[in-house]
Amino acid sequence: MTSTWRDPRRAEASTALATVYAGLRAADVETETLDFKEDQSRRSMGSSMTAGGTQHEPTARDLADAACCFANARGGVAIVGVDDKAAGPAAFIGTDLNPEWLRHRIWELTDPHLAVDVETISAEGGERLLAVVVSAGLTAHKASGGRYKHRVGAHCVEMTGVDHAALVRRYVDWSAELTPMRFADVDLAALLVARQVLRATEEASRVALASRPDEELLRALGVLDPAIGRLTRAGALLFAVTDNDRSHLDYIRRVRPGADTQVRLDEPGRSLLVEFNEVEFSIRLANQRVHPVRLGARGIGDAIPRPAAREAIINAIMHRDWTRPEAITIEHLGDQLVVTSPGRFPSGVNISNVLTTTSRPTNPHLANVMRSLRLAEREAIGVDRMYREMILLGHRPPVITQTTDAVRCVLIGGNPVEPVTDLTSLLSDDARADVDIALIIYRLLDHPRVDEGVLAPLLQKSQEEAAEALARARREGIGGSSMLITSMSTGRTGFRFGDAARELLAARLPYFRVPPKEAKPFVVELVTEQGSVRAGDLIDCFGLRSMQASRVLSELRDEGALAIGSAKTVGQGVFYIAGPQFPAAGTLAGWTSRGGGTAQF
Repeated sequence: MTSTWRDPRRAEASTALATVYAGLRAADVETETLDFKEDQSRRSMGSSMTAGGTQHEPTARDLADAACCFANARGGVAIVGVDDKAAGPAAFIGTDLNPEWLRHRIWELTDPHLAVDVETISAEGGERLLAVVVSAGLTAHKASGGRYKHRVGAHCVEMTGVDHAALVRRYVDWSAELTPMRFADVDLAALLVARQVLRATEEASRVALASRPDEELLRALGVLDPAIGRLTRAGALLFAVTDNDRSHLDYIRRVRPGADTQVRLDEPGRSLLVEFNEVEFSIRLANQRVHPVRLGARGIGDAIPRPAAREAIINAIMHRDWTRPEAITIEHLGDQLVVTSPGRFPSGVNISNVLTTTSRPTNPHLANVMRSLRLAEREAIGVDRMYREMILLGHRPPVITQTTDAVRCVLIGGNPVEPVTDLTSLLSDDARADVDIALIIYRLLDHPRVDEGVLAPLLQKSQEEAAEALARARREGIGGSSMLITSMSTGRTGFRFGDAARELLAARLPYFRVPPKEAKPFVVELVTEQGSVRAGDLIDCFGLRSMQASRVLSELRDEGALAIGSAKTVGQGVFYIAGPQFPAAGTLAGWTSRGGGTAQF
């Protein structure tokens, strides 16, 4: 396949396609979340294949039924253009179906309307396929004229009354419900914003969508019911002018916390798209900074990376509780952006997994519309983007917390940290897009070493996944053949920055080439992580000379923080372990050795 898919459904489909191409029968690799479908307009005629059409109603109806089966279970992917009775390259018959037509036809053929993603992919032999990606529904769906079915194993079977009741109890998507509002209530300014957003993507399908007539555009986005002409709640939020006495977004700009307000955008009765457009424009104006660069020059850039700021607001819009009257508050305080969203984390999400969990959106229909507009990431990686964009400029990652009735996201920006941008500018495009590598860099900016055990909670992944991330980072080169990270040269487990990376970052690293006394708290950290420490570790991690390393260890031993753990007490092979005065777990912050020097961890 030519694309890299990130979420588990896409990853399963990618692996299955490779397995079928290698010789396994397609039907034998189908699962509860994966199905193979033929394009019924393409048929084998001996040694040739009939030309398929860009639209084919029987195939669309078959796929609408399959999509409902997935939505009524755990979601899944239907691959179009594969004969499930065949194996190897012969199974890949391909398809010429138009993805946008198919997506809209599935929406029309399902009750209630089901929004799916339809993506063009390629098999290993170059055959064009389509992937119909379906999320788990929060209400039961059925194809027109059909019965309610769900996916059980590799089969689509009719739901029992118990199955249906259990599904209905899952959740009702407030944003998908129809309102009394009609096209006459639509704000023409919101349509203009939508077209601008679609054209700015420069995707052919989105640009074509922007050119459709007004009502057709709204129907294609799924927010205007084609049968009775009423807007969904998501459509009314995004596009309609209302008589409400509240705004959707409340933007406040101050030069610093507690200062007088410079800009306030809190005008009720307008469409959400228009409000969002104005807020984003105001952030862009206030966000520009003139900052010093090397050689006395000055540069212009964003204090807060624009993609990170956008994702913080978009995530709040998609996941907030819209049944509550409060607005989303956006406080732009100096170089800090604080977005507070009414409601709580989506089901299955908490502070410890917010970076990695593909959640069920609180408002699935609204999220689908935002993705269709390309305001939101199609693969639900918006939080990843916030983390990556902040770290690449030397800023700390987003701080995302939950209170009793709101979710708060804080982005703290400022001038780019030049040693960090010097390093990240040398990374390959793949590495710059890899949030795991960004987090490895973030960890090593303040700590001399990292291993999978330390890294796993930071990545919010397993130790096996953390080890793979470290392997990817180790393969990444900077400045020609220099390595971004390298193994500890003393034979210890774990990794540190490579020599070239440390030279670039020397002014930013609090542990590298610092006075020996300032390295002491980092020595304590090494013992905490490794269990012991040698003089060679200090030379390797901190750039100390041999005599300096020995002196630091001796002083820490004299203070009681360390004790000799080896049989030998002098010379090669001596190592140190925790001593009687070793700082207790959780007390490293602010720990001060009696020999002087204080470090904040």
